[in-house]
Amino acid sequence: MQRVVEEISLKAWPAFETINHRGWLMRFADGYTKRANSVSVLDEIGLDIEEKITYCESQYRARKQNPIFRLLSFTKPEVLDERLATRGYQLIEPSLVMGLRLSERSLNILPTISQETLNDWLVAYHNLKALGEQPSTIHRMILTAIKSEILFVSFKQNQEIVACGIGILESGCLGIFDLVTSPLQRRHGYATAIIQGLLQWGIDKGAYFSYIQVVQANTPGRNLYEKLGYEPMYKYWYRVGYI
Repeated sequence: MQRVVEEISLKAWPAFETINHRGWLMRFADGYTKRANSVSVLDEIGLDIEEKITYCESQYRARKQNPIFRLLSFTKPEVLDERLATRGYQLIEPSLVMGLRLSERSLNILPTISQETLNDWLVAYHNLKALGEQPSTIHRMILTAIKSEILFVSFKQNQEIVACGIGILESGCLGIFDLVTSPLQRRHGYATAIIQGLLQWGIDKGAYFSYIQVVQANTPGRNLYEKLGYEPMYKYWYRVGYI
């Protein structure tokens, strides 16, 4: 199930370009998010590590991007991790993928969330996340490129959006992405409402499983997801090199 979820999550958050070099997937999206601009190795690491690292580095540097590797705990990445560390790659953002099996039941009390258009959601997201920064063109391009079924939602208080998120449904698995709450409105249950609303939407659409990604250091986020029934599935982290 770990590999299945990882493959689905890569499809849910598409890159603009993908190169498969002997089982190593290089993804490129003009540098927006490490998820869409890193090397993923879905199977056990295998042989010829140095040659593969060097080739991947050449492809990222040809595009004037820092090479980034996404290391997955279920692929036994210790040797690759060590080789990258030796080359000076920095370890950043140790994270978890958490999963939740869904039943066909409806939630007892369904929170009131609002469906948004892509344009309105992007404005709301960047207002909440970046204090009024203009929506990223590349972010918009990634969201537009998603082929899976997608739902943009918000939670409002007094007609003001205080939280928002995205549900992406692919092959019966519901991924929850870009969940953000206003820094001034946290610990009021708004993120919970967003997740519960997306879970109900997924259940109505036939989803049997949900997953969410969280930085390990984000203790409040992990506690929230565990409270809703999510359990740790596997770990991942990034190794970043610099041009």
